[in-house]
Amino acid sequence: MTVKQQLMPVIILIAVLFISGCTGSYNTLQAKYMVGEVVVVGNEPFTHLAIQTGPSSIMILDCDKETKDFLLNNQGKTAKIFFEKIDDTKTPNVIYVKKYEIISKVRQ
Repeated sequence: MTVKQQLMPVIILIAVLFISGCTGSYNTLQAKYMVGEVVVVGNEPFTHLAIQTGPSSIMILDCDKETKDFLLNNQGKTAKIFFEKIDDTKTPNVIYVKKYEIISKVRQ
């Protein structure tokens, strides 16, 4: 057997492991969501729709106009926000919204 013939199974194994590792990480990114209260932050005319997930944890929501209008009309309610990615280079962080679900009424 030549060296090339001996290395071929090793190269194939490495390629299979690499490909399976890449596809496994893709599926975990699809189910990301955050739960928090829908709020508006900032001062007019520079307000932003956001989600507050804790006492000092607020993230801006980047979404289409229809989603934004619906969430603005549901301020104070708890929502589950499904997102594509989070831009942590901005302060506060920006969430790119895929879909949403209102899960409770306004807090008293």
